[in-house]
Amino acid sequence: MNLFVQQVVTGLSIGGIYALLAVGYALIYSIFKFTNFAFGAILMCAAYGAYFVTHTLKMTSLVSGLLGAVVIGVIVSLATELLAYRSLRRLKASRLFLMISAMGVNIFVQNLMTIMMSANLRSLDIKMPFNVIRFGKIRIGSLDIFSLVISLIVLGVLWIFIEKTKHGIAIRASAHDTDTAGLMGINVNKISFIVFAISGLTAAISGTFMGMKYAVYPTLGAISSKAFISSVIGGLGSLPGAVLGGFILGVLETMISGYISSSFRDLFSFSVMIAVLVFLPNGILGSGINDKL
Repeated sequence: MNLFVQQVVTGLSIGGIYALLAVGYALIYSIFKFTNFAFGAILMCAAYGAYFVTHTLKMTSLVSGLLGAVVIGVIVSLATELLAYRSLRRLKASRLFLMISAMGVNIFVQNLMTIMMSANLRSLDIKMPFNVIRFGKIRIGSLDIFSLVISLIVLGVLWIFIEKTKHGIAIRASAHDTDTAGLMGINVNKISFIVFAISGLTAAISGTFMGMKYAVYPTLGAISSKAFISSVIGGLGSLPGAVLGGFILGVLETMISGYISSSFRDLFSFSVMIAVLVFLPNGILGSGINDKL
């Protein structure tokens, strides 16, 4: 029983990270109808931002690491939108061209960081206020607690922003129909900036916790594939679906790793995605291909 509780908490903490990433995917897909495959590169650059702050500037607190990651993540995300996507959108390019551009950005950034930083693993040592929480015989790592709590807080703030603010309403209107939203006076380029800034922020927080759990290296962004799977499971383009899919995938992966073998984790993840696509093509919370947010 103790092991089961620990596995659930660990799964929820990983699921929170997946949910943050999946929300970034869902936001961009819901408005521009293409998958931002450069998301992994943004996550990786943000993790290096946290590494620079903690190791070069010697600011080893969690807040400092997250701030460094967020600054780099938002900058790289906005630069990607400006340099790789905006000109294609102005030309009314096909979604296929946008996805090819995204994959090109991902490959370019990965190779650039490999040349600049080498392929060596770098430990992201951020000081935590405490190491372990004990509930009787149950021991839960502080990293799992903080990653889960911060993920839930960010997701809650994002929900309030989307549902209750002027810019959030504009994002939802653009998700419904970008062209009509533009005709009604909504600045689509401004909304694009906001959405990519949000996705850069979620990628940065996720990248920081992933770097702390494992290490920082140029191919760290490959973990973003789990966010894509989460989005598909929950319903691509649906924010609640992205969150639900992230938590489901995180818990199930942890259970598979803990009770069967970690070598089956990725196989299981992709198998679940295929099963969902076969039986629920629109995802768990998706009721139609045009439903967004």
